[in-house]
Order: sequence, then structure tokens, then C-alpha cells
Amino acid sequence: MRLRSIIPALFMACAALAGGVALALETPPPASVPANREAKPVDPEAKRVAQALIEEILTASHAAEIYSDLQRTLRDVYIPMMREIIQGGYPGMPDPNPEMTAQLAKILTTLDYMRKAGEEYDVALAENRGAIVSDFAAQLAREASRDEIADVRAMMDLPAVRKGFDVLYAASKLVTGYTYEDSRIVSEFSAWAKQLDAAKNLKGLPGLDGNAASVPSAAKVRKAQAVVEDLIRISHLEDTVARVKRFARDVYLPTALVSEEERAKLAAQIDEFEFTYNMRKALVLALAPSVVASVLSDADIDTLHRFVLTPSFAKGFDLLSNTVVAATAFTKDDILQAEKSFEDFDRKAKVRERAKSDGEKVTDEWQALIDKWREKLADRLSPETRQGLERSLNDLDKTGSPI
Repeated sequence: MRLRSIIPALFMACAALAGGVALALETPPPASVPANREAKPVDPEAKRVAQALIEEILTASHAAEIYSDLQRTLRDVYIPMMREIIQGGYPGMPDPNPEMTAQLAKILTTLDYMRKAGEEYDVALAENRGAIVSDFAAQLAREASRDEIADVRAMMDLPAVRKGFDVLYAASKLVTGYTYEDSRIVSEFSAWAKQLDAAKNLKGLPGLDGNAASVPSAAKVRKAQAVVEDLIRISHLEDTVARVKRFARDVYLPTALVSEEERAKLAAQIDEFEFTYNMRKALVLALAPSVVASVLSDADIDTLHRFVLTPSFAKGFDLLSNTVVAATAFTKDDILQAEKSFEDFDRKAKVRERAKSDGEKVTDEWQALIDKWREKLADRLSPETRQGLERSLNDLDKTGSPI
């Protein structure tokens, strides 16, 4: 087997185990591998190693957790949100007209069928998980030697690869980490912010209209300062900027594949960013409370502070901070070790490929295996769920989504 074909094949296997409803419903292409082709013998030890590798990828990639989070978000956030929008009264959304209501109802129908299909798919997947892993491990063992599989597993153990999976998982939480109540609070804040006539109030900024009466009182400035301080605290701004600066200086700069001249320019840009950030931070901290106090009324400042202190705001910043932490967790050694490992992997692949030219056949055989399990899993969906989902998707495709 072409060594570089192992990695996409492995992720095809993971997609079969965590791909969800779309994999089961997708229409498979015509089979290009003869059904009566004699299967290659399977080395039991190679299959055992391949099976362990697939399980390792599934664990390291957080595939099950991401898929579960997506299902929960669909069930507990998007479906209730869409239902309330249709009924009217969802914060920040106008009551829909009859035409819009009909279109939104089609989306809600599709989402609900997706939820049902996901639940049924999970049952079938749980019952067949072992068999799926075994089938894909056997196919991998037929096409790759123990040494080739071991090479891929060694790459999976690289800190950079593990951290890369952690970045993807943290980023997925930016979509799935919220509750229905969080979505309502964010919408309420957006609706409130749109109602503010900030442009009109700018004329009241101190010094812009020459009116001394427009200067906010000391008590109002202190109230605004409390909002600014709480916002900076829950935003993790200082920690986030410090992490990005460290990563840029200690990891990206020495490992970037650029000329020494470009590296010197990058170093200068990092220094310039740090100087500019520190200067602007001091300016913002000094002026922001007065600006906020001048632009907003006392009641508006109280409302803004109430939103800032909600758990939903803190959660949003926490999820963003977690993503930055994961993305900047790489070290210089992580990057250099990964680069060397990938170069070695590619060199071995090229050496082995000189004696093998069966990449197209291998791809066909993997596709045939995916088609086999796609059909089996799709057959486990109830007729009502499958037909309803297909109808609703076709209906949306014909009329288009209103949002």
C-alpha cells in the first residue's frame, strides 16, 4: 500500500464511526471493486495493531465527544430556538410573516428529522461499532505492513498531533458549548445594543460640543469603570494577549519556513505589536470609563453591566480563551519534532511507492468498505424517519432557506 494512503484511509474509518446521519444517507457511488475479488490474507498481528491505531485516533480526535455535542446542541438549542422564532417573541427577532413562518417551519421539520435520525443512527452505530472497527482494521492490515502501521502510530503519538486534535475540539466548543438560555441572553444583548442610539449620544462626549454640562459625573464614571474592569477580567484579555505574544516570539518566529530576512521582519512586527498594544491598552483603560459614561445613560450602564456579569458572557469568553490556550500550547520542540517526523514519513513513503502502484485500487477498496457500512447503517433508520428527512431536505433544496 502507498504509505501516504494510510492516513486518509484511517480518517475514512473514523468518519464511518463518528460521521453521523449524513454518512448513512449519502447516496453511494457505483461500486468499482468487483464483489468476487479474492480478499488478501490478513496478518492477525497487523490487524491487532491497526485496530489499536483506529481506536487511538478516535480517542485522540475527540470524535465521539464532538459528535455528541453537536447532537445535544441540535436537540437542546437550535430546535427550541427555531420553534420559538416561529411562534414569535424570540429576543432580537421580529415576528415572522406567514411566508417566513412557512419557510422556517420547513427548517424546523428538517432539524427535527435530523434529531430523530441521529438517535436511531446512534443505536445502530453502538451495536455495530466493534464490527466496523474490525472491518477497517482488517482492510488496513491487508494493504499495509506492520512497520507502515507502526510509522503512522508513531506520528499519532507526536505532541503536535495530539495538541492539534485538542485545538479542533476546543474550536468545536465555540459552536456547541452554549445552552438555550445562553442563546437567548446573547440575542437579548444584541437586540438591546441595536436600540442604543450611540451615534446620537456621541455629541455629548466631553469636549466635542463645548458644553460643560455634558461631562459625566464622577459617580457615573466610577459606575462605567466597574463595567470596563469586569469586562476585561472575564474576557481573559491579558492572559490571551500574553499567550499569543509568547507563541509568536518563542514558537512561530524560530520555526517559520521563511528566509532570515523575512524572519527579521517578523521579529520587528512582533516588537511593534507589543509596543502598540501596551500603549493602546493604557489609553483605553484611561479613557474608556469616561467615554462609556458619556455615551450611555445611567440605566444603560446598569443594563450593560448586567449583561457583562451574566454566566453566558463569561462562558463565551471562557470558550474563546480555551481555544487560544489550545492553539498556543505548541512548543518549538513540538513543531520541530513534527516536521522531522513528517519528513521521515514522506521519505519512507516515496521509497515504498517505487515498488508499488496500487493506490487507485486501494482507494476503491476503502470506498467499497465505506459503502458497505453506509448501506447497513442507513437500513437501520426507520422508514418514517428516513423518508421524512429526505422529503424535508428536498423541500428545502427546492424552496431555499430563508436565513
